[in-house]
Amino acid sequence: MKRPLTLGLLGALMLTVLLPNTAFAHGFGERYDLPLPLEHYLTAAGLAVALSFVIITIFSRRDIGGSYPQKNLRTWRLGRALAHPGLLATFRGLAAFVFVIYVTAGLFGTDDPNANLVPTMTWVVFWVGIAYISALVGDIWSLINPWKILFSYSESLIWRMTGKDLSRYEPYPESWSAWPAVAFFLAFAWVEIVYTGSDVPFNLAALVLAYSGITFAGMWWFGRDEWLQNAEVFSIVFGFLATFAPIHVTEPGDAQAEPAFTLRPWGAGLLIALRPDLPRAVLLVMMLSTASFDGFVETGTWTELLLSLYPSFDFLGSYTFSGITTFGLLLAPVIFFAVFATTSRMMGWLVNSSLRSIDLVRGFVYSLVPIALAYHIAHFFSFLMIQGQRIIALVSDPFGAGWDLFGTADFVIDIGIVNARFVWFLSIAVIVMGHIMAVYIAHVYALRMFPGKNNSVRSQYPMLVLMTAYTMASLWIVAQPIVEP
Repeated sequence: MKRPLTLGLLGALMLTVLLPNTAFAHGFGERYDLPLPLEHYLTAAGLAVALSFVIITIFSRRDIGGSYPQKNLRTWRLGRALAHPGLLATFRGLAAFVFVIYVTAGLFGTDDPNANLVPTMTWVVFWVGIAYISALVGDIWSLINPWKILFSYSESLIWRMTGKDLSRYEPYPESWSAWPAVAFFLAFAWVEIVYTGSDVPFNLAALVLAYSGITFAGMWWFGRDEWLQNAEVFSIVFGFLATFAPIHVTEPGDAQAEPAFTLRPWGAGLLIALRPDLPRAVLLVMMLSTASFDGFVETGTWTELLLSLYPSFDFLGSYTFSGITTFGLLLAPVIFFAVFATTSRMMGWLVNSSLRSIDLVRGFVYSLVPIALAYHIAHFFSFLMIQGQRIIALVSDPFGAGWDLFGTADFVIDIGIVNARFVWFLSIAVIVMGHIMAVYIAHVYALRMFPGKNNSVRSQYPMLVLMTAYTMASLWIVAQPIVEP
């Protein structure tokens, strides 16, 4: 019954079938009549972001963002308990165990997406849940990354048996940087948005096994930390989100040493983040653009666009709609990066800066993190709250075999746990706050990069226009599945 596992990077990550499909829909099928016309909300949100810029510039100082309160969590009894090596080791062991169950359920469990653990774990718990925790709590992925954990276990075993390192520690090509992670993320986004089999447990398990093989091979050849820092896409992506988090986790180089845990204000990590190189800047822009495109494909406007473009792509036959969507997915990051690069260049022109466009992009790109987080919350919150309830039943029957291990197999999803009205006003709040934080972060960066407060303020005019426009565009995208008939 199972299809053979196709190995290899291209075959495994891009798969073999292109069809239009959204397997796990992010919405909940409920329409909401806004008390005011949509245009009023969009205008008010844009004005709120613009007003925040005025307030920030009036009260900002040259040393703004230079320092912030922080606390070592190990000074508190609860913090010491949570950071205890035994508890951390238990979390790591549990993460490795869940990973094994995940792969086994995908390969040998039922093909029913609603009865198998794999789709819910992939799209709800992993992609939405871990992202939320990474940004709102701390970099949980650095502690529970199953590839890192399993490879570390293997390293320890090999060392005890042979006294030798498992990794070869070959030099990582400097020219590669994080470009492998960029390619992996694009493939991941394609699977999420375009691939018709994105809810089929076996397909997902096959993809994960293929990615696992590549990841283990990379860690073996170049070294665990070298590969994780440069090519393991989820370590980088969740790391971006974790720069916003209040808990900063610092992993020591020695696998036996204890990580450090520091409490800080939300967003403070963005003020001390190191300027990323080009591929990491591209990846950060890609995170935002693919999330926006994912929301856009759920609108009636996209449906109309698909129909209008169909004649130009009908040479693809049965793959026409998926071919157009793939083209859109590839085009979205290009457009977003071009707009952001143009905005950055205009900021430099306004203050006669000698910095190159790419240096300006790298200097301001972390200001996009609060926007990416805000859109992730607005776009996926109802998905997490409704579809996420499936995990309660699935933990009792992960394979869809009729088990009831914990007495929760008969749990029924409560689709009324959130409604369209709540999601709409939550979306307004988080998107506006996210863009206001982005304006603040960008202003801090400008004060550091351009001499003189007047120059730093003047440089931000193009960024303000971009932030205001994207606030309104984001709300419009989020609103469509709610307000469209």
